[in-house]
Amino acid sequence: MKVMIDPGHGGKDPGAVSPEGVHEADINLRVCRLLYGVLSGLGFEVLLTRDADVTLSLKARVRACNSFKPDCFISIHCNAAANPAANGIEVWTSPGETAADPLSREIFMAMQNHFPSKRFRSDFSDGDPDKEGSLYVLKNTRAPAVLVEMGFVSHPEEREWLRDPLKQMRIALAIADGILKWKMR
Repeated sequence: MKVMIDPGHGGKDPGAVSPEGVHEADINLRVCRLLYGVLSGLGFEVLLTRDADVTLSLKARVRACNSFKPDCFISIHCNAAANPAANGIEVWTSPGETAADPLSREIFMAMQNHFPSKRFRSDFSDGDPDKEGSLYVLKNTRAPAVLVEMGFVSHPEEREWLRDPLKQMRIALAIADGILKWKMR
C-alpha cells in the first residue's frame, strides 16, 4: 500500500496564522511526520510532499502525487476563521460521489472514535459526513484524495490542543486508523 501525505502550506506560505503567531504549516508538518512514521512502521510505502519548511506549489504537490501513484493522498491542514469561536474537525473530498468517499468516511469515523469530545463539522446532504469542495489537490490528483482540517488555529483552546505533541500523535494515529480500515474494506 502506497500513501502520499501532504503537509499543507510551508515556506513562504505559513497557512493560517494565529494572533500569537502560531503557523498552520508547522503543525501540519509535525503531524504529517508522525503519520509518516506510523504508516511506515506498519509496512506502508509512504512519501511526503515536503519534509521541511519549504514552499511547494499546489501544482507541484499534485505532480508529485501523480508520479508516485499512491493508493491514496492525504492532505493535512488546520483551519482558521475571523470568528475566534469557530472550531471543529473537518474531512473534505472533491464534489460528487468519488473513490475518495469511502476513505473520507473511514477517516472521519476514526477521528470521531479517537476524539469523541471534539466538535465535528460535517455535511450529510449527500449521505456522508465529508464536506465537499473543488480544492486543487483533491480534484487534480489521480488517487483517492482527502483533506483533513484538524481544527482551528484561530480558536484559543483548539490552537493549544493542536500544538500539544501528544494530541498530534493521537491525530496521526486516528488518521492511520482510518486509512487501515479503508484498506481492509
